[in-house]
Amino acid sequence: MSQEREAPDYSLTLDDEAVASYLRTHPDFFLRHGELLTEITIPHRNGGAISLVEHQVAALRDQNTRLRRQFHELVEVAKENERLSRRLHELTLRIMAATSAGEIFRRIRTTLVEDFGADAVEVRIFAEPAFLEEEGGEEFTGAGDPVAQICARVIERGEPLCGRLRREQHEALFGERHEEIASAAVIPLTNSGWSGLLAIGSSDPGRYHPEMGVDLLAHLGDVASLVIDPWVAAPDRRD
Repeated sequence: MSQEREAPDYSLTLDDEAVASYLRTHPDFFLRHGELLTEITIPHRNGGAISLVEHQVAALRDQNTRLRRQFHELVEVAKENERLSRRLHELTLRIMAATSAGEIFRRIRTTLVEDFGADAVEVRIFAEPAFLEEEGGEEFTGAGDPVAQICARVIERGEPLCGRLRREQHEALFGERHEEIASAAVIPLTNSGWSGLLAIGSSDPGRYHPEMGVDLLAHLGDVASLVIDPWVAAPDRRD
């Protein structure tokens, strides 16, 4: 009577690490034994088991979906950056065409609120005005303004700060409206021996955050500083 051959018990000589090590050193194993790909089964996240080939196809499909999503997100970011760049260019032209400091500040506020969706815009110049105007001028708060000391590190840092400010900074910059503002971008203004701040506030806590790019904000700060500079009585210009 013939006896049925028993399958060899490899568990006596092989363990998971040995199998894994063999496959690493023989990456062409499944090229030589392709039929095994349809016999090997692995757990599926939805329950049950699928073949290694089906698993690989599903993994590639998921990867493709993620890549398509990332691509669309990058396209949207590029479109938004283009829109912001265009609006910033228009703002630059508007403030460069202003004929007084008051008009510069009004155009900055109006454009940031209407075209950039800001909920609050505050400008502080820690110096005296070079020319007296019939109206406005409250933006020139002088070198002794306590806000200059409270926000000294932002000014020294020399680049925009985005996100949630320290409570004292928040209250000092936005005053009575500070409770309405959930996130902010604070842009240093500096030129010819004077400094200042342009603070943009939003009621949306996610509108301004530490991880966001600040290149456009920095550019706005550079342009605003340059345009405001002739209207500032900086110390080195005094007789």
